Amino acid sequence: LYDTSCQWAIDIMGCLKSIGDKCGVEFEAAIGGTDPEQTIQAVQNFGAAGYNGIINLHPGTIMAKLVEICEQYGMYIVTSNDPSSLSADYASFSSNPYFVGEVWEDETRIAKDIVDEMYKAGARNFALHGFPEGLSAQMDTRLIAAREEIQTYSDAKIVTEGLSFDKAGAAEDILAQFGDQVDAIFSSVETVSTVYQPLINAGKSGKIQLNCYDPNKDALAAFKDGTLTFATTGTCADSMIAFVLLYNAMEGHKMMTVDNSVPSINMSYIICRSAEDFETAINYCSADNPPYTFNELEPYMQADSKLDELRAFAEAFSLDDIAVRRGEK
Repeated sequence: LYDTSCQWAIDIMGCLKSIGDKCGVEFEAAIGGTDPEQTIQAVQNFGAAGYNGIINLHPGTIMAKLVEICEQYGMYIVTSNDPSSLSADYASFSSNPYFVGEVWEDETRIAKDIVDEMYKAGARNFALHGFPEGLSAQMDTRLIAAREEIQTYSDAKIVTEGLSFDKAGAAEDILAQFGDQVDAIFSSVETVSTVYQPLINAGKSGKIQLNCYDPNKDALAAFKDGTLTFATTGTCADSMIAFVLLYNAMEGHKMMTVDNSVPSINMSYIICRSAEDFETAINYCSADNPPYTFNELEPYMQADSKLDELRAFAEAFSLDDIAVRRGEK
């Protein structure tokens, strides 16, 4: 995890624990993802301590090295959240017996959908916001997709880009210099804790559209007062599916495709467009309310479980899917 204290991490760890407790698995979190050397050291520490498997939520560009360490220690690794298949050396490490696959979201499609909805709601002048590029393939993909989609509209343009490790400072600069021009801020990161207050301070709450990835619970108030327009959540679900792949490998029945390659399961984010949507998401996808129960996942954690069935189950994920499974639809 790149952080263990944010809501994103709390929800993921809570959801994993709800499954692990039922099948004798304990989880330990380590910081990694934004610093390659720190990530490598964390994986080495897990190996030396005798851990059986790793869920890596930020594969980045060093997966080949991480898989090499895992092989050295006989430790399995699965990736979640970010698609590891974007790595230039994916072909080399994906064939390693200790790499068990990836579960990921289609960042390109989601980012373009958000830009399209912003445009349809009247946005023509966009600002891009987030971390500097080169830090995360996932966040870079979001920004690249947003740029591409904005450029498809002849009457839309990117006015400015605020890409900085100081996310709040970047938002303040965007608003100070271009606040009267910008209609929408597309961000590749969580924004309630960083962009929300600058928007209010600038008197732009509800006047400039704003999206947010991996929102914390404060997003509910941001929706209610009109400052937040879109929130993208639900990554705890793909971490749970990634654990199923990892568990099967650790138990000696690694899941493989018919052509003997490792699984690549593409799941969908939940896009919230209102306070009501976000409340529903909290009720369905959080540490307190995991999107999957152990009884729902257990059939896919057996020696004879079928990958195609797990894939179909995982790729059906949506708010409607959970409502049906909870008997509310």
